[in-house]
Amino acid sequence: MQPDACEPQSAPDATEASEAQAALETEIARLRDSMGARAGIDQAVGVILTMGRMTPAEAWDVLREVSMRTDVTVRQVARQLVEYARSGELPRPVRDELERQVMRRGPDGR
Repeated sequence: MQPDACEPQSAPDATEASEAQAALETEIARLRDSMGARAGIDQAVGVILTMGRMTPAEAWDVLREVSMRTDVTVRQVARQLVEYARSGELPRPVRDELERQVMRRGPDGR
């Protein structure tokens, strides 16, 4: 039976409130982390776009393929690509696979 709208409802106790707050703080931290990762992935897609004439969707596919074929997470490959744009350094397996994927999807490789 549902409580009557006129009946006062009990306030959550301190433990429930503390647990709810902890859960919300964890969720906020996770969302912030996801937003940061997404920004890095978008930047990496931009790096790939500058390497070959392709659409953003094709650049995303390149990023995914490089990740799968090198057994490095998309997030890590994205970080490496953004750093590569600054430093010119990229781990050899990632660089080799990236070149292979860009050449495969480039104007002449279609």
